[in-house]
Amino acid sequence: MKKRIIIVLGILIAAGGIGTGVWYHFYGNTQGKTGDSIVYVSKVSVISGTETAAVNRFAGVVEPQKTVNVKIESGRKVKEVEVKTGEEVKAGQLLFEYDLSSIEDDLKQAQLDLDRLKNEQISLTEQISTLEAEKKKAKADDQLSYTIEIETNKMNLKKNEYSQKSKQAEIDKLQSATQNTEVRSEIDGVIQKIDTSKMTSDDGDSVDDSSTMDSMSSNDDGSDSSAFITILSTGAYRVKGKVNEQNRDSVVPGESVIIRSRVDSSKTWKGTMGSIDMNNGTSDSDSSDMYMGMSSTGSDDQTSSTSYPFYVELDSSEDLMLGQHVYIERDMGQDDKKDGLWLSDYYILDTDTNEPYVWAANDKNRLEKRYVTLGKHDDSLGEYEIVDGLTKKDAIAFPTDSLEEGEKTEVGDLAQTMSGGADGITDMDADYGNMDDAQIDSTDMESGADSFTEPDMEEDSADTADDSSEDMIDPNEELVPIDEAPGMSADGNVEGIE
Repeated sequence: MKKRIIIVLGILIAAGGIGTGVWYHFYGNTQGKTGDSIVYVSKVSVISGTETAAVNRFAGVVEPQKTVNVKIESGRKVKEVEVKTGEEVKAGQLLFEYDLSSIEDDLKQAQLDLDRLKNEQISLTEQISTLEAEKKKAKADDQLSYTIEIETNKMNLKKNEYSQKSKQAEIDKLQSATQNTEVRSEIDGVIQKIDTSKMTSDDGDSVDDSSTMDSMSSNDDGSDSSAFITILSTGAYRVKGKVNEQNRDSVVPGESVIIRSRVDSSKTWKGTMGSIDMNNGTSDSDSSDMYMGMSSTGSDDQTSSTSYPFYVELDSSEDLMLGQHVYIERDMGQDDKKDGLWLSDYYILDTDTNEPYVWAANDKNRLEKRYVTLGKHDDSLGEYEIVDGLTKKDAIAFPTDSLEEGEKTEVGDLAQTMSGGADGITDMDADYGNMDDAQIDSTDMESGADSFTEPDMEEDSADTADDSSEDMIDPNEELVPIDEAPGMSADGNVEGIE
């Protein structure tokens, strides 16, 4: 019995040692790391919007809302072009004239062809009448040959009637053309291109006006390869951008956007994001077509990826120039400024008390509770006006339950601040930082016991605590209660065990 009591006490002592070790592992180790953990903070000027943070944006170019492609009618020749490349035109302005002489020649020939068909019709009709009269007098053996010849002439007569209708339609078209020798612009715009390969004079000399507008490339305009003249509308513009297939989810149709000048960032225009044109993707390795500010996966992926165009409808295109290069940004209120210092109420704690505070970095780059004086509250944006206690030069952390005063701080971006750092939170906090004492149950103790070895216990000192208990204690033998064991006082103190 004495031996059994010693064994039981040894197990209890070992369990106590294990528990102490686990407690130290969970808590003591955490406390030791507190001073070494890093809390990421962001500048108040960035959070409040008074200092512009890095904004993801697209590259864009201003282009016309409408492109008109004027083609030369089939079979017609251009006599004279009245406009030049780059010239501004008004709706109704003369672009070019057709050569009327060629139309008149075609009209005369078509009239001659129609007259011939009419004479042929008369001849066929007379032949049918003659054959029908002769058939009535012919012998029975000759009736079949007359019938075949009559039916053949009737078929030719129907073909003749069809040919006359087609020729008359051609004549009507040519006569109409003689009345419409002028081609005028449908819109107010700028002549982008005149394709002189589509027009040639009778002597084979082409008109020399093949230059194109420098501000637009053949890939970015809406011209048709079969067009003679391409006109870009003026007065109402849109912005064309490109998005890589890897980032196309960044384009949200209907989302408000800001168009920003590349030359002067203070010049902006408002607009609405349109949908992506998935039918006109192009393979493009040009990084300028990528979503600026987002990471890429390497030059190989860019080379093999596809870019798709999208368009932004502008609220106003005043002061924009055709072909102007701009940036396209999501409108997140970055240009909406208010007087004073305003801070999102997510960063402010105890706002319903007399001592609201934020977690701020002090001049020694250590975390501290910074008490602030609040002013007005913007319900629509969820922001408080900071009257005193904080400046735009300070840096603050996004509040979490694991923050403690005195922790080391480091300025990071907003994403790091919101997530608690590049790695989220410290290792110990991730597992145990928010754990109550009651949450460390027997399961945790058992899992922690594997890290400890049991003290030497007679002949089985090499076994673990679990193995020792199984080997030494007979599960069928009744154990003596600890407060009734010899040498043990009622309060559990050991009294002279040998």
